[in-house]
Amino acid sequence: MATQIDTIYGLSEDEEESRVLRVKVISGIDLAKKDIFGASDPYVKLSLYVADENRELALIQTKTIKKTLNPKWNEEFLFRVRLQTSANAVPLLKEGGRK
Repeated sequence: MATQIDTIYGLSEDEEESRVLRVKVISGIDLAKKDIFGASDPYVKLSLYVADENRELALIQTKTIKKTLNPKWNEEFLFRVRLQTSANAVPLLKEGGRK
């Protein structure tokens, strides 16, 4: 089930030469066990940075999927990025364990 996209993260709408980058987090496969019971409560964090200014524009997190090592998120996020940096705009993904 895909989530509805309501928000565009990152640069403001009036930013010149900006484009929208769509990121879809689909699933995780055989993630590491993060608790004593052999499961995890995984989530994904996506960070968008302005590389030349070394600052974070957005930090987004998927929903947490309880007690699984093979989560399915199927969540989409939109980020507004500058045209000249969009080729280098790579969201940083981090496997999450227990909060």
